Amino acid sequence: MDAPASKPPRAEFAGKVVVITGGSAGIGRAIAGAFATAGAHAVIAGRDFEAARRAVDEIERDANVSALAIQADVGIPEQCERLIGEAAAHFGALDALVNNAAYFALVPLLDAEPEAARRFLDVNLLGPLHCARAAARRAIERKHKLTIVNISSIAAARPAPGCALYSASKAALDSLTRAMALEWTGGGVRVNGVAPGHVSTPGVLADFAAGRLDRDAMIARVPAGRIADGQDIAEVVLFLCSERSRHVVGQTVTVDGGEGM
Repeated sequence: MDAPASKPPRAEFAGKVVVITGGSAGIGRAIAGAFATAGAHAVIAGRDFEAARRAVDEIERDANVSALAIQADVGIPEQCERLIGEAAAHFGALDALVNNAAYFALVPLLDAEPEAARRFLDVNLLGPLHCARAAARRAIERKHKLTIVNISSIAAARPAPGCALYSASKAALDSLTRAMALEWTGGGVRVNGVAPGHVSTPGVLADFAAGRLDRDAMIARVPAGRIADGQDIAEVVLFLCSERSRHVVGQTVTVDGGEGM
């Protein structure tokens, strides 16, 4: 019999405050739930406030910790600043930031109009920059330790037809992660990244059902024999935000069951 998957002890993040952008669904929702189970106050940010509020209700019910929903589009710099300010003001502190919100669309390069290209960069690169900068500035000024995890993708190193803009934005985010770590670690702000492969989010499952993705062919390319679930990603994020990874700096950890090999 396989050993049960390990779960972080609840006390590990007790009382900590964690902002998760794009936290109301998919990978972000799994991350938010995992932090709450480990005792943290999850701040769920998203463009759809009602979805974020529903996620908060579920988390408070299931984990018995207080959480907060904030409407924010990370593609708008002013909303990134407001998000960090409101989260810190509500709970009195900020201990971790997970830049998970992302924009994805299939756009062949010959069809890539300036506005579409800009949206990829605004959300996938500049959004994490503006959120992280606001959080890091606050932490450094207050001499308060902060961890930041940027959610990238194995697509950063594996462009595919129609995915060029998404891949480029995630490759840039990987570089930005290293630059953040270089500039901010000395001030007590530790930055790393996580690069998932395909994950069984509602969007991916819908693509399987509609025939837009071939489930069997995809799984055949994964040595682990399955695609990830949200908890697979969440556990690595929690590790990178914990003292267990205190000497891990500027790394982007691939979590894909070997899909990208």
